[in-house]
This record gives sequence, structure tokens and C-alpha cells, in this order.
Amino acid sequence: MNAPVTLQQIADYLGGTLRGEGDLAIAGVAPLQPGVAGKLSFLSHPRLRPQLTTTRATAVIIGKDDLPFVPDTVATIVVLHPYLAYAQVSSLFAPAVRQVVSSEMIDCSAQIASDAVIALTAVIAADTVIGAGVVIEDYCVIGAHCRIGSGSHLYARVTLYDDVTIGERAIIHSGAVLGADGFGFANDAGRWVKIHQLGGVVIGDDVEIGANTTIDRGAMENTLIGHGVKLDNQIQVAHNVKIGDHTAIAGCVGIAGSAKIGAHCAIGGGAGILGHLTIADGVTVTAMSLVTQSIEQPGIYSTALPLESKRSAQRNAVRYTQLDAMARRLSALERTLQSPAPLSPSPSSNNHSVNHQERRPVSEESEPASSQTTAIPSPINHSMDIQEILNYLPHRFPFLLVDRVLSCEPGVKLTALKNITVNEPFFPGHFPGRPIFPGVLIMEALAQATGILAFKSSGARPAHDKLYFFAGIDNCRFKQPVIPGDQLLLEVAVVKEKRGIWKFTGVASVAGKVVASADLMCAEQRVQ
Repeated sequence: MNAPVTLQQIADYLGGTLRGEGDLAIAGVAPLQPGVAGKLSFLSHPRLRPQLTTTRATAVIIGKDDLPFVPDTVATIVVLHPYLAYAQVSSLFAPAVRQVVSSEMIDCSAQIASDAVIALTAVIAADTVIGAGVVIEDYCVIGAHCRIGSGSHLYARVTLYDDVTIGERAIIHSGAVLGADGFGFANDAGRWVKIHQLGGVVIGDDVEIGANTTIDRGAMENTLIGHGVKLDNQIQVAHNVKIGDHTAIAGCVGIAGSAKIGAHCAIGGGAGILGHLTIADGVTVTAMSLVTQSIEQPGIYSTALPLESKRSAQRNAVRYTQLDAMARRLSALERTLQSPAPLSPSPSSNNHSVNHQERRPVSEESEPASSQTTAIPSPINHSMDIQEILNYLPHRFPFLLVDRVLSCEPGVKLTALKNITVNEPFFPGHFPGRPIFPGVLIMEALAQATGILAFKSSGARPAHDKLYFFAGIDNCRFKQPVIPGDQLLLEVAVVKEKRGIWKFTGVASVAGKVVASADLMCAEQRVQ
């Protein structure tokens, strides 16, 4: 209705209780503040009660608990759910539909109800069926084989491609496009080959679609929008998406192909939903969140970071990149605090026993299995002499290439030394008269350093049935030769670890100059 209605008529329509003069004329709705004389407002939350004393609205829709706060000069309609009642009463003041004569751009095969209202500039293609009371405004384009249910309203410049079905009482706002091709392409040697989208779009009853929202047709099956779904402006719904009944989605949400969203969900503005995911019924996703995996249980989910000052955001962005390293250090520290410290070597140990230990292979007979598998965590920034290194590496002379560990931060980095002497067994052959430490052994020294760091980070020593093996190398570069007398500084740092596979960066330097660098990988392996 566009003409004023009485307050009593509105109360009867809402099934509410009236306090005030029932013959007061109401010409529309208005916000509680400042309010407009002759119009109706509503109170949706107790925190807005102070505005009741100053509103200029003629009447207010409220709940029964709010009644004591309303001045006697303001009429009231008491209902159970004021916000819902406001939504219902707003339909009484919606603009009247313009009566327009039928368009001349209608295919003769189209079936149009006698009371449908079609703008002169609208285009309707073949075999389309338009139900009773449908309104199609200026410059709408309706493709072939479309179905528009009774009581639906398409505002100006709505476009329906072929094979779009719309249920009853739908509201589709200007600029919406339903049934465009989904984003489907196959790569052929660097060229994109279009996958023709052969499905359609099916919209349920009582659906509202906001301005400039797009819903793509399915690749083979239909894209499905359930009954009572409410879509805000500028939403992208990709091909084969399914949205359950009575789900509401706020503006600028992007939904990738084949995602399935359950019934009675609420998706906040600017959220993103990746393709082929399933979201259960009754899920709320807060604004600006990114859904990267299926949600199987109802509840409220959020990933967005709250707004903060630029300075704080920049600091926190840096800290975010450090979280993995911090977690590793914390885990190592917790193990250190919870476990007994390693036993010190016996004072009676002599050089002979040390040399014998260096040359003894790791085997089932070399030490009891229980002592081999006992986790002995390492403190942060812990240095290691050769005796402790021998407990963390299976290598022995002449292939033990780490002489000392200067510092170790488990889960983060390790710095070690390799002293290059002319007595190395390979110098007589590499190269005679001009000894040069082989580049492959520099890489091996870095790899051994990563092995120590991996064991330290995991809080365990090498076991007779488990070792870390050199598994890969990338971006290897050699800058200058290493010769007898040099002290090789080995620096390795953890990049990431997953399921026993470790990735590191490694740099070897002499006297402050980089001599070699590489990205290294080691893997935990069971051995017999």
C-alpha cells in the first residue's frame, strides 16, 4: 500500500497489542532516531531504549519488556519479535508496481500470465513461462526456456540466460545476472580451452537476490539455490554451487565452484568459500573469513584478524612468520624442563676410549636399545663438543665432518665448525700439489649439521632403527675454494618440517665470506 494505514490496521496485521489511538494514520516507517511524525519505528535492542524518550516517531514497535521505557506521548504496538514485525510491516509501504503495457519484444512461443506486468523494453525469448502476478521491469532480458514463478519481481536490467528457473515470490534486484557460464577451462599446452557449461540455474521460492549478484550455471548439473535464501549485493556464486534453504549471505561474498552450503547458515560480508567444500546446516561464518576446508558441525567460525593500527599490524605480520620457529623453541624448552639432563662423560674416559667410540659402527650390539631411544632434549643455544656430537651423528672417521657445535636453537637454527687440515685423507688426490676441500664434502658437512639440528629439534638421539638421511639439495652454489688451514663455519636453519621430512637453508663461510650455500632436505627413515 502507498496510502496511509491506521495504527489499528497495522496492529491487527502484526497480531500485536496496541497502546494508543488506533485511528492514527501511519504513512511509512522511519528510524527510531530522530524519527518522523506520522511514521512507525521499532526498537530492536535494549541498549537503544534511551532513544525512546526523544524519538519523533508517532508509534514504535516494541517487546513487552520495553514498554516501561516508552513515553506516554508515543503509541506502541507490543509484539514478540520487534525486528521481525518491522520486516513484515515494511511490505505495507512498498512502492506500488507500475502498470506497463506488454512489450513487443516477446517471442510468440512464450507463455505469459494475463496479469503479469512486462516493461516495453524487456526482452523475453522462446519457450519461457512467466507466472501470475510477475513483474518484469525495464531492460530485463529473459533467455529461452526460463521459468519465473508467480508473484516474482525482477527489477530493471536483470538478465536471465537460457534455462534459468525461478520459484514463486522471488525478488531479483537490478544488475543481477543468473545463468552466465561458470569459470571452466582446461589447459592445453599453455592455452586455455573453454569447457562449455551445459547445466542451468534453479532458484527456490521466496528467494531475494541483491543488485549485481551473479549466479553461474552448472557445468553439467544445475546450480541450486534453496527456498527462502537471501543473497545480498555483489555476491559471486560459481557453477554447481548448492545453497540450502533459508541461508542468508551478506555482500561481496565469493563462493567457488561446487561448494555446498547447508540450510539456515549465515555468511558474513566479504567472506570467501573455496570450491568443492561442504558447510553443514546452521553454520555462521563471520565477515572477511576465508573458508579453506569443510565445516562439519554447526557453530560460529571466523578467520579474519581484527582492525588495528598500522604499526601494530606490521609488527604482528612479522611475528606471524616467526610462529613456527617460536613453537619449536617452546616445545624443545618444555621437553628440557620435563626430562632429566644427559649424563656427563665419566672422568675416567681417556683418549683411547674416545677414539674407539669414534670408530665403532652403530649397530644392535653397540649399545642397549633402551638407551638409544631415550629422548634427551637439548637446551636453547646449547654448544656441543665432539663427544656429544658423536651421540647425535652416526658418522665416524674419516667421514665425520662436524668438529664442534657453537650454538643450537632446536627447531630454528644451528651453527657448527669444521676445521680443514692438510691431514684430510682425500687431499693427496684432490688435487695433488694444490689441495682443495671438495665441494660435495662441504654439502655433506652442511647435511650433517642439519641431521644434528633435526635430532635436537625432535628431542631424541639417533636410534638403532632410525636415522636422518640426506634427501635432497636445491639451489647449490659455490663461491670460492676452501683450503687447508681454513675454518669452515656451517650455518643451517629450519624452513619447515612435515611428517619427518625436514627442509633447511645452509650457508658455509670462511672468515666471514660465503663459500657455498644450498637448500637441503633430510628425511627420517627406519633402518634394519
